[in-house]
Amino acid sequence: MKAIGNNIFTNYINLLGVAHTESFSDRYFNEHPHRNNLYGLSKMLSDYGVDHAATRFPDKANNISQIETPFVARFSSDFVAVHKVDAGNVAFVWKGADHLLPVEKFVEAWTGIALLAGKSEKSIEPDYSKHRKADRLTLLKKITLFSACGCLAVIGYLSGNGMVIERSRNILPLEIDLAVHSFYTIAGISALLLVNLAGLYISYLLLQKQMHVQSRYADKICSLFKQKDCNSVLESEAAKLWGIIGWSEIGFGYFLTNVLILLFAPALVPSITLLNIFTLPYLFWSVWYQKSKAKQWCVLCLIVQVCLWAIFAINLLWGYIPLALTRGLIPLLFVSSCYLALTLATNLLVPKLNTDRTIQYLKQSINSMKANEAVFAALLKQQPYHETNDCQSVIHFGNPESKLKVTVLSNPYCNPCAGMHKRIEELLKKVDNGISVQYILSSFGEDLTPTNKYLIAACLNSPLNHPCPSEGGESMQILSDWFEKGKAMKDDFFKEMCLNMEHPAVEEEFQRHEAWKQKTRLRATPTILINGYQLPESCKIEDLRYFTNLDL
Repeated sequence: MKAIGNNIFTNYINLLGVAHTESFSDRYFNEHPHRNNLYGLSKMLSDYGVDHAATRFPDKANNISQIETPFVARFSSDFVAVHKVDAGNVAFVWKGADHLLPVEKFVEAWTGIALLAGKSEKSIEPDYSKHRKADRLTLLKKITLFSACGCLAVIGYLSGNGMVIERSRNILPLEIDLAVHSFYTIAGISALLLVNLAGLYISYLLLQKQMHVQSRYADKICSLFKQKDCNSVLESEAAKLWGIIGWSEIGFGYFLTNVLILLFAPALVPSITLLNIFTLPYLFWSVWYQKSKAKQWCVLCLIVQVCLWAIFAINLLWGYIPLALTRGLIPLLFVSSCYLALTLATNLLVPKLNTDRTIQYLKQSINSMKANEAVFAALLKQQPYHETNDCQSVIHFGNPESKLKVTVLSNPYCNPCAGMHKRIEELLKKVDNGISVQYILSSFGEDLTPTNKYLIAACLNSPLNHPCPSEGGESMQILSDWFEKGKAMKDDFFKEMCLNMEHPAVEEEFQRHEAWKQKTRLRATPTILINGYQLPESCKIEDLRYFTNLDL
């Protein structure tokens, strides 16, 4: 089985064979307020019409082989989707990756809680057809975009090698033909360029309106008429071609293509002239719609139409229209591909820009809530709790008298743990060592546990040489050096430290770490505990700078 996403819900319904779209199921899971608990997973399955039940198995070692797969298991402090149990191994998906563990190792971290589910005739994603249609439409847009870009590349390559230049008058070379050079006067090209630049700017303002971006220039232009409401027109059903692509996106792609061609390929002016003629029916329809249907005038839209009429007039005045009617298919195909590519690229980019703006707003709202001590304390106390007072690690930094005590389950060979260590180091600098931090060491296997003992021995010796032992400066530096360069050196990293590995305190500290991990069943690294409570996923370690005096 191959994982299809990075969340337990999407992978589980995929294992069950429930009809769903990955885009919606991922978004549904990520936005669910209870995505990290059994209640939340149960509600999600209910919304998908999946029959399910949660149960606890007291005899884990014997019961696991009797459970019908697939099922969701509570694994340490997380959930995994188990899809196969045989030959003494458990195959499961965890955090978007496939894993295989011996049964005895899996059972150690499994809490015995399992969520069992079965697919039925009513099991399907809400509005599945609608979501599938939207996904297919997005895929079609991308395929068309890549096809247009491919067409441009092929024509550009063939033109560069002289393969599309024929003797026939039906095809215009991409280079300027000296025989028709008189038509390409500086005045004509300049006039077209100015009008297209104006159209491009107005289309940009329309895109801002479409994305609800505040623009004082757009607002001023829209206020030119008494009977004005640009938003009313832009948010109507007719604001999108076939309900798929906005006219503002089409206009932006159209004018941008014209500007690029006028600047870099003026020989293609006849082709953009011909395509300008095809825009004229839209101009009549747009005015009719605003006057008769919307009963509102969009000033920005009207300016775009003025620009299109101006382009037509310049083409007529400079004689580009008769010239356009004599030219071949390949230049027209090339220009059409440019229009299509830039319009679709704009269409695909706009939702992304909207998402980024929404994320910024949500981040600010969430950060303002998280900075509230009462909110943070309430979130924290809803998380799993593990006693930390019985494991006073010698690997500690900051102020041991602080009200805020942070426990970090870390693995010396874990890359995310290395990143977390840097973040903790920066946090301690920002709070002037105003919080207490202790490390509990874990490992990927028994062959790597000697490194944990070396680090313990190094940190046991380090405070003796530090002017302020309570801040653990030497211990912090040892860990920082280890994560930066020690992982590649392994045991050689400790050779010059002259560590006494036979000292009873080293083994005693190591066994204390092992006992704590066995009692809590925590395996995922890095795991952050705040006064024993697991740091909520919605919070970051950096948020602790607001709560150095929090009394839990």
